[in-house]
Amino acid sequence: MKICFFSPGAYSYLSQRNTGSAGGAELHQALVAKELAKKGFDISFIVDDYGQENVEVQDGIKILKFPIRGYTNVIYFPLRVYRLLKVLEKAGADIYYQRAATAETGIIAFFCAMRKRKFVYGMSSDIEVNGIFTERAKFYERILYNSGVKRAKRIIVQSEYQHIMLKKKSDLDSIIIKNPCYQAGCTEKNKPDPPVVLWVGTIKPEWKQPGLFLELARAIPDAKFQMVGGSGGNRQFYDGIKKEAELISNLEFTGFVPYPEINNYFNSASILVNTSTVEGFSNTFLQAWAGYTPVVSLSVDPDEIICKYKLGFHSGTFEQMVFDVKTLIKNKELRDEMGMNGRRYVEKEHDLRKIVEKYTEVFEKI
Repeated sequence: MKICFFSPGAYSYLSQRNTGSAGGAELHQALVAKELAKKGFDISFIVDDYGQENVEVQDGIKILKFPIRGYTNVIYFPLRVYRLLKVLEKAGADIYYQRAATAETGIIAFFCAMRKRKFVYGMSSDIEVNGIFTERAKFYERILYNSGVKRAKRIIVQSEYQHIMLKKKSDLDSIIIKNPCYQAGCTEKNKPDPPVVLWVGTIKPEWKQPGLFLELARAIPDAKFQMVGGSGGNRQFYDGIKKEAELISNLEFTGFVPYPEINNYFNSASILVNTSTVEGFSNTFLQAWAGYTPVVSLSVDPDEIICKYKLGFHSGTFEQMVFDVKTLIKNKELRDEMGMNGRRYVEKEHDLRKIVEKYTEVFEKI
């Protein structure tokens, strides 16, 4: 069986090259795809242009180049459609999988309908069901995305919340498959002293709110903070955050860190902070918990698991976040307890092999 993943930003996870940015949706697909390839599936990926060859093979996965950066303006849209249809045809897959709300959702679904192939869609963020995507997307993006999701043979969501809201808002059924977590590189229980407070994410102005982490570092000047993340395409905003961070004496700004090296940061951190207003199910949560690190989240707590399983704190306000981080800094016993809870939770609910078995079942029965 041939399966093609459409994931423009996944190249760094597939090639181990530093592309300057990579997100959770791309990591999810790369982890699943590599395991499927080991099981004998014929896997291909369609990714953006990072200066690589038009076709490459990495670890048995065929990587096809589809230039998209620089062609996001609506005047280039017909060219994007033409190029995408060409590369989809070149992939020659039986099943096409795409994750995250974009105009390409509709184009891939249309291609699959015309070629009698199967389209599987994966939801990557709560913005797809809480109205934010509808408010912010361009008109043609909304139309294509909605038509694509409705054409999908299967829709995979990350949480019970997404499952319920998709049914409520669009009357569409879905399958819950939790995000996978590769745990082998996250093994450090013994953390440095003094504790390190970590932030990991794409540094962009929408809902990540990286500036709040800088405020947090200023609010707790006697603690050590680290900030890891790439630009996400908005270089001006990224440079502004970097410049501001470099003026904070207790904050280390590292910029983008390639995936093979990122576990070193989770292993050495005592607390992970998330400042986003909305997520799907942040992979950084899983990476932190796999490394025995509790999470302090400002707004995001998917299906209320942080509170339910005592994996950290869901703060709700910035003032409470400052208090929660201070509490964990001062209380090693509580940090260790929540870190151990996190590790147990990941092993039980997000084991990579178990998640891949669920994907295998979806693809084989579609």
